[in-house]
Amino acid sequence: MKKTIVIVSLSIAFILLGLIGSIAGSRVARTQEQISGDWTGKVKDTEKGQELKLSLSTDNEKEGERGHSNWGFTLPLQDFSGINPYANANTQFSLNREAGTVLFTGLFKDGNGVGDFRFTPNSSFVSTMRGLGYSDLSVDKLFTMTVHDVSTRFINEMKALGYDRLPLDKLIAFRIFNVNEEFIRKMQSLGYDKIPADKLVALRIHGVTEEFINEFRALGYNDLPLDKLIAMKIHGVSSKFVKEMNDLGYREIPVDQLIAFRIHGVSSEFVKEMGDAGFKDIPAQQLIAFRIHGVNPKFVKDMRELGFNNLTADELVKLRIHGVDSDYVKRMKGVK
Repeated sequence: MKKTIVIVSLSIAFILLGLIGSIAGSRVARTQEQISGDWTGKVKDTEKGQELKLSLSTDNEKEGERGHSNWGFTLPLQDFSGINPYANANTQFSLNREAGTVLFTGLFKDGNGVGDFRFTPNSSFVSTMRGLGYSDLSVDKLFTMTVHDVSTRFINEMKALGYDRLPLDKLIAFRIFNVNEEFIRKMQSLGYDKIPADKLVALRIHGVTEEFINEFRALGYNDLPLDKLIAMKIHGVSSKFVKEMNDLGYREIPVDQLIAFRIHGVSSEFVKEMGDAGFKDIPAQQLIAFRIHGVNPKFVKDMRELGFNNLTADELVKLRIHGVDSDYVKRMKGVK
C-alpha cells in the first residue's frame, strides 16, 4: 500500500512537470539564448481572485532537427506587469522573475488574448545558481523556473528547513504543488519533522492539511503515519464518514478498516440497508466481505423468497463465493 501511494503521487507530479516543461533537447543557457513562440490566454474568476490561463507553443530547429513544445499553466493576474485583459486593443505585458523575463505582445479582447512571447533568461541568476551548486542550467529549465517562480530566496528558505541541494525537478514540484515554508512548519508543529521531499509533494497533491489531521485527532486518531493519511485522502476517508460510522455503532475502527470500507463501498447507507434486512451490528470485517462478494439486501430478499429464511452472514458469503444466486437455486429446483 505504501509503495503504491508514493508511486501514484510521484507519477502525478512528474507527469505534470513533463507537461509543463517538456522540451526536445537540452540546451545549456547562454546570455543571448531565448525561447519564443505563440501564446493564447483567458482570464477566469476564482475564489482566490482573477487568474490568467495561458497556453504557449514554440517551433524550434536545432542541429537540423525541428521540434515543437507546448506549455500550459495558470497564474494569478497580479503576477504579470502591465497587463489589461479588457483593453480590447494591442497589448504588451510581462512576467518578471529572478530566473528571467517573459515578454508577451499581442491582442486582448474581453479577457481573451493571443499573440507572441519571448523568454530571456537572467544571466546573473545563472551565476548565482552556479554558486548554490546548480550548474549547466538549460534555457528550458530556466523558463520553467521563471513560470513557477523558483527563486534563490525560495531555495534558501528550503535549505534553512533542512532541504539543501534538492534537485531542480523537486524544487519545481514544490512550487507547483505549493510546498512552502508555512506548510512545512505546520507539519513540524504537528510532530511530522524531516519529511522526505517526495512525501511533502504527495501530501500536497492529495490534500493532507493541518485541518484534516486535527479533525482526526479530535476523533481519537492520533499520530497517524503520513502514508496512512495520504491513503485516507486517496480513498475518501473523511471525518464526516467516520462520524456516520460512529452513529451506527462502529466506533474506534482501525484506519486500515476505514480505508477498506471506502475501497469496497461500505457506506452508511449500505450498513442501514443490511440492518433493515436483519443484519445489524455485524463485525466490520463481515461488512467488507459482504461488499466484496456481492451480498446485498436484494440477494438476502431473493434467498428468503426461495425459502432460505435463516441464513447466517457467513452462509450468505459462502453462497456468493460459490456462485449461488436466485437463478441458480431456481434451476436446481426446476422452477421456471
